[in-house]
Amino acid sequence: MEEIKINVSIKVWIYILLAMAACWAVLMGLSRIIGGPGAIGADKYHMIAMFICMTTIILVPAYIKGKTKLIITGVQLRVNAPEPWVVQLSGVESFYVDKFKGRKFIGIRYKEDTWEGHKENLAEDRKRRFKASLQGYPFEVYVSGLTMKPQEICDLLNERIKKLAI
Repeated sequence: MEEIKINVSIKVWIYILLAMAACWAVLMGLSRIIGGPGAIGADKYHMIAMFICMTTIILVPAYIKGKTKLIITGVQLRVNAPEPWVVQLSGVESFYVDKFKGRKFIGIRYKEDTWEGHKENLAEDRKRRFKASLQGYPFEVYVSGLTMKPQEICDLLNERIKKLAI
């Protein structure tokens, strides 16, 4: 089976770029107000050049590092989060789409014979994981801001499970 890579949407990077531009404009405006006409960034060409340089230095490595969020193979789902983790599809009963605190995620229903399938208090455990660096691990995959819609990803994963069962 082919490997499917699902990347972070370009919209996310555009929003980050716009937020950086707004912050940069505020900082340069304050610099000019406080320092007068001779302050750093007072010349509009220098300000534009500095913004382009800073944006490149910050965004390019982040884009290269965080481009691929999910990798779906024939036997597993790899999640590239701050702490990467893997879901073996052979131990999963099904996937479903849901929301928690306004964020969409794909929930994972494990088979009863797996360690994850015996977990109790899933709602309390979700609240604890939401604050941790392992957001979602191992029961949810947060899928907001990706190139595919959450329902499409969920359907694709459920198809892979069905193919494994055959």
